Amino acid sequence: MLLKWQLVLAALGKRLPAPKGSKRLWSGFSVALVVIGITFGIFSAVRTGSILVAAGGAVYTYLSYTTSATKRTIELLIPIAMTALLFVVSLTLPHAK
Repeated sequence: MLLKWQLVLAALGKRLPAPKGSKRLWSGFSVALVVIGITFGIFSAVRTGSILVAAGGAVYTYLSYTTSATKRTIELLIPIAMTALLFVVSLTLPHAK
Protein backbone atom coordinates (compact mmCIF):
# COMPACT_ATOMS: atom_id res chain seq x y z
CA MET A 1 0.00 0.00 0.00
CA LEU A 2 2.76 2.43 0.95
CA LEU A 3 4.67 1.67 -2.25
CA LYS A 4 1.61 2.55 -4.33
CA TRP A 5 1.37 6.01 -2.75
CA GLN A 6 5.10 6.55 -3.17
CA LEU A 7 4.78 5.83 -6.89
CA VAL A 8 1.81 8.20 -7.24
CA LEU A 9 3.65 11.00 -5.43
CA ALA A 10 6.81 10.44 -7.46
CA ALA A 11 4.81 10.65 -10.70
CA LEU A 12 3.10 13.81 -9.49
CA GLY A 13 6.43 15.41 -8.65
CA LYS A 14 7.80 14.76 -12.13
CA ARG A 15 4.76 16.29 -13.84
CA LEU A 16 4.69 19.64 -12.05
CA PRO A 17 5.12 22.41 -14.62
CA ALA A 18 7.46 25.30 -13.98
CA PRO A 19 5.63 28.54 -13.21
CA LYS A 20 5.23 30.98 -16.08
CA GLY A 21 7.17 34.18 -15.69
CA SER A 22 10.57 34.80 -14.20
CA LYS A 23 11.85 33.15 -11.06
CA ARG A 24 12.65 36.57 -9.61
CA LEU A 25 9.03 37.72 -10.01
CA TRP A 26 7.55 34.67 -8.27
CA SER A 27 10.22 34.70 -5.59
CA GLY A 28 9.51 38.36 -4.88
CA PHE A 29 5.78 37.62 -4.79
CA SER A 30 6.22 34.83 -2.24
CA VAL A 31 8.53 36.92 -0.04
CA ALA A 32 6.06 39.81 -0.21
CA LEU A 33 3.24 37.49 0.91
CA VAL A 34 5.31 36.32 3.88
CA VAL A 35 6.31 39.86 4.89
CA ILE A 36 2.72 41.12 4.60
CA GLY A 37 1.54 38.09 6.60
CA ILE A 38 4.03 38.73 9.38
CA THR A 39 3.04 42.39 9.43
CA PHE A 40 -0.64 41.46 9.71
CA GLY A 41 0.21 39.02 12.50
CA ILE A 42 2.07 41.70 14.44
CA PHE A 43 -0.86 44.09 14.23
CA SER A 44 -3.40 41.56 15.61
CA ALA A 45 -4.77 40.06 12.38
CA VAL A 46 -3.33 36.66 13.26
CA ARG A 47 -5.57 34.50 11.09
CA THR A 48 -5.03 36.59 7.95
CA GLY A 49 -1.31 36.78 8.68
CA SER A 50 -0.90 33.03 8.99
CA ILE A 51 -2.89 32.39 5.84
CA LEU A 52 -0.63 34.78 3.93
CA VAL A 53 2.51 33.20 5.42
CA ALA A 54 1.24 29.74 4.44
CA ALA A 55 0.48 30.90 0.89
CA GLY A 56 3.88 32.58 0.53
CA GLY A 57 5.67 29.51 1.86
CA ALA A 58 3.79 27.23 -0.53
CA VAL A 59 4.59 29.44 -3.53
CA TYR A 60 8.27 29.58 -2.58
CA THR A 61 8.43 25.81 -2.08
CA TYR A 62 6.77 25.13 -5.42
CA LEU A 63 9.09 27.58 -7.17
CA SER A 64 12.26 26.15 -5.66
CA TYR A 65 11.14 22.58 -6.40
CA THR A 66 10.26 23.18 -10.05
CA THR A 67 13.46 25.09 -10.79
CA SER A 68 15.89 22.77 -8.98
CA ALA A 69 18.08 20.34 -10.89
CA THR A 70 17.43 17.39 -8.59
CA LYS A 71 13.79 16.63 -7.94
CA ARG A 72 13.23 14.54 -4.84
CA THR A 73 9.61 14.21 -3.82
CA ILE A 74 10.34 14.66 -0.13
CA GLU A 75 11.68 18.17 -0.83
CA LEU A 76 8.22 19.11 -2.04
CA LEU A 77 6.00 17.15 0.33
CA ILE A 78 7.36 18.18 3.72
CA PRO A 79 7.31 21.98 3.15
CA ILE A 80 3.92 21.82 1.42
CA ALA A 81 2.57 19.72 4.30
CA MET A 82 3.91 22.25 6.79
CA THR A 83 2.28 25.16 4.97
CA ALA A 84 -0.98 23.20 4.70
CA LEU A 85 -0.90 22.52 8.44
CA LEU A 86 -0.22 26.21 9.12
CA PHE A 87 -3.25 27.04 7.00
CA VAL A 88 -5.43 24.56 8.91
CA VAL A 89 -4.21 25.86 12.26
CA SER A 90 -4.94 29.42 11.20
CA LEU A 91 -8.51 28.46 10.36
CA THR A 92 -9.02 26.76 13.72
CA LEU A 93 -7.74 29.61 15.89
CA PRO A 94 -10.55 30.34 18.34
CA HIS A 95 -10.21 34.08 18.90
CA ALA A 96 -8.13 35.27 15.96
CA LYS A 97 -9.15 38.58 14.49
